[in-house]
Amino acid sequence: MGHFMGNGFFGLRDTFLRNRQDKARRRDRDADVLNTLESVVDGTDSKIRLVPGYKKQLRNVILPALEFTDDLVSKIPKAIEVSHRTFTTDPYVNAFFTNVRDLQSIISHSSEVKDYLSETGDSARCYALLCMKRTEKTVTGMELSGDMLRKDVLQVAVSFSDHRIYTPARSEAEARDGLRNCLFQGLVTNALERIMQLRLASHHRQIRHQMLHSRLRPYRQNTGEAKPGTREGDKIARSIEATGREPGSLEKDIMDTPLLTPRLILQQVVDVFSEPEGFVRINKLPLRLNKMGIKISDNVPQPCNQLDLTEVTIGKDSPRVVTMATFPKQELLPVTGAFSTRLAYA
Repeated sequence: MGHFMGNGFFGLRDTFLRNRQDKARRRDRDADVLNTLESVVDGTDSKIRLVPGYKKQLRNVILPALEFTDDLVSKIPKAIEVSHRTFTTDPYVNAFFTNVRDLQSIISHSSEVKDYLSETGDSARCYALLCMKRTEKTVTGMELSGDMLRKDVLQVAVSFSDHRIYTPARSEAEARDGLRNCLFQGLVTNALERIMQLRLASHHRQIRHQMLHSRLRPYRQNTGEAKPGTREGDKIARSIEATGREPGSLEKDIMDTPLLTPRLILQQVVDVFSEPEGFVRINKLPLRLNKMGIKISDNVPQPCNQLDLTEVTIGKDSPRVVTMATFPKQELLPVTGAFSTRLAYA
């Protein structure tokens, strides 16, 4: 009985401690969500706070959006080392860069990598997001078919360009956190752009309306001076009629367009965050490439590298291949006089 009571007591104690820890985690999460929510309001329009219940509306869409960005970041492949050593051993590094000099030049020209490594002098490397543009074009080349070498064969060459490096950090986990924040901030920026477009469209309609009324004023002033049925009178009448149609159309457009109230502004934010997949999309792309960057069909028994690429599309931009990467500090090229001069005038 004593043994049972002892086990029962410790079991109850463990349950109590777990419940208390769960409550603490929920409080921390709620505080984080509230801070995120208020940062979204600050990043779009503070008038949103005038809408009753705005916190509840935003919370309902921000929580799923945070989960969406977490899931998206988790799908980005684990970090690869980008260095002269891995250029010959890692199929991804070999495909992404033309040669070792190209690899080192891209790392050295990245202001984010240089700034990070210079600020953290004790870091031998940094982790970051590497993204680049994938291009495919048809070329003619040679192909080995059995024992015969065929010439002028149409082939698809795959190349990677416009390399960009983002969110450098001390560890891969920190770099992924930085990427997660960037993606979430992208949603905020997207919502702000929608609000600005509505505000700008309303402003242009008002300006156009004022301009048309200004054009009508001299015609109406001259109406009394020009006799009906005369050439001049008919001309003024036609001008008034033609010019007068557009203000009426604009007035109807203005009347039909809802005012940009705090509630409408809030709705723009809710719309963006309720469908984050409309802003950020991810796609997996299997690819077989030989050492020359030529695409190899699945049914062709030829030595090649099997790549599983991840492409991310943000907004209306073209898709870009992304992966996490680690960049050793020793890969940075020495700063030459010409290079330092270019930096000074950049």
